[in-house]
Amino acid sequence: MKIAILSDMHFGFAQGTEREEDPYEAANEAMEKALASDLILIPGDVFNARVPSTETLARAMHIFTKPILSRSGIELADVVGKNRNDISPKSLLGTPVIAIHGTHERRVKGLMNPVQALEKAGFLTYLHCNGVIFKKNGEKICVQGMSGVPDQYAENVLKEWNPKPVPGCVNILMLHQSVKEFMHERVPYTLGLDKLPKGFDLYILGHMHKPEKSSYAGSPVLIPGSLVPTQLTKDSTKSKGFWFFETETRELKFIPLKIQRIIYFIEKDSREEMEGELNRILSGKYAKKPIIRIKGKIQSNLEKEIKNRFGDRAIISFKKELEEEEIPSRTLEEHRLSVQELGKKLLEQNLKEFKLDPKIFEPVFELLLEGRSDEVLDVLTKKPRLSGEKPKREEPAKEKPKPQPQAKPSTKKGLEKFL
Repeated sequence: MKIAILSDMHFGFAQGTEREEDPYEAANEAMEKALASDLILIPGDVFNARVPSTETLARAMHIFTKPILSRSGIELADVVGKNRNDISPKSLLGTPVIAIHGTHERRVKGLMNPVQALEKAGFLTYLHCNGVIFKKNGEKICVQGMSGVPDQYAENVLKEWNPKPVPGCVNILMLHQSVKEFMHERVPYTLGLDKLPKGFDLYILGHMHKPEKSSYAGSPVLIPGSLVPTQLTKDSTKSKGFWFFETETRELKFIPLKIQRIIYFIEKDSREEMEGELNRILSGKYAKKPIIRIKGKIQSNLEKEIKNRFGDRAIISFKKELEEEEIPSRTLEEHRLSVQELGKKLLEQNLKEFKLDPKIFEPVFELLLEGRSDEVLDVLTKKPRLSGEKPKREEPAKEKPKPQPQAKPSTKKGLEKFL
């Protein structure tokens, strides 16, 4: 069988900017070409927000209509830990799509995320700590998936789920997590490859945007990469696209997108060098305006002049360097994400200040984003404090209470929010 793998579409990214059409154009091209497969897999971040706008949902549904109208001849054979009634017959009419949710779509337990909503609407099959088995021409393929959970819970959720390869099938495991072997920066609690269960024929890892191939326990590990660059880093200069996996030969083939934005970085301080590099880059022909990220000591009047002169041929982004500090010039989307990251850091610091276990900050932050302040109070008052710390005010007691053990991310209460 032939399987298409598309990842990190980020529908809704850059809304209200020159780039707002990019996610839809990229996904539309990838999906059209993916119809040459028997099955389509998406390892997370279909959407860029946990609660997408109505317009974003409608445009996503339009793209997901394509595989329903296609015909691959594949059939659902069985389920693994999933309620078969959750799978709409409509989603099995054409080329089935199997997806997990990512970090951008994650919501607390009890609230439907947008990938689940697409399953309810009959556009795809959604997985989280379960799987499905499909068959065609005597061959069976089993796809199991774990949707994105906070990094500090990933190892324990995976251990508690404990997925195993199904005999007689080509077995694929999909996750959407930070994996330390592929991270440029140190991220606390990051999952290691050695924590993945062995025996699967292919491991697919969403979340990381740079396409990459590796191996683990004798099987290929695939990072499909994103369909659009959402952050302007050196890795984002890599070509965007999707993958085909042939189950018979176990071959992985990258299919670059025909229409995508090329990204350039310019690090010049003098005006002459900067303009010379811009003219050199823009002497070429492009299907879409290229993105040019300029870093240097730039005065605001020169920034405006460059945008006026070159803005009709390129999307210009500045990263200014001042003597005392560096002030990045970002899109509104990048600012929104930065505010969330800043909020997480401040919340974690405040929890430490009040002698509360900082490991609970992720569930608390998720609840705050959903506006569920009553539940936040409940979590904070019931969770134990840091080991060795006492509350500021203690009620007098006749006998000293036994010390309460420190909570760990592996406790059942913590895990239940993400299972």
